[in-house]
Amino acid sequence: MANSKTSSNRSMATSLVRKAGVRMTQQRRAVLETILASTDHPTAAMLYERTKAHMPGISLATVYNCLETMAEAGIINHLNFDNGPSRFCPNLEPHVHLLDDTNNRVLDVQLKPGLCPEDVFDLPEGTCVTRMDACLHGNIPV
Repeated sequence: MANSKTSSNRSMATSLVRKAGVRMTQQRRAVLETILASTDHPTAAMLYERTKAHMPGISLATVYNCLETMAEAGIINHLNFDNGPSRFCPNLEPHVHLLDDTNNRVLDVQLKPGLCPEDVFDLPEGTCVTRMDACLHGNIPV
């Protein structure tokens, strides 16, 4: 029986996919529900292992294909940090990422309330920021 978090993730997954005009398959639903339940910016391999726990027949190639389709549709963010494996982020709100150089942990970092990118960065006159894609590096206290 599904708990309320699972039901909430299932509803959110269905809504996101419908808005993007992507056909919902069982595999896409399973992968998307898995990433929506994740807060650690998982890699495709991590998502494969997690999804396989409740959909044993899914293949790594299918997970990669699902992630690519969802990233292209704007349902999730595809992240690349230096030479490490790609990671995936379900947070579609404007934010940047903080990568811990010690343990490769990735955190979402929001702008302080009331600020927008134009307030923080010295941008050319008239620039309108449509999305943010930045990574800060540092050592995050445990």
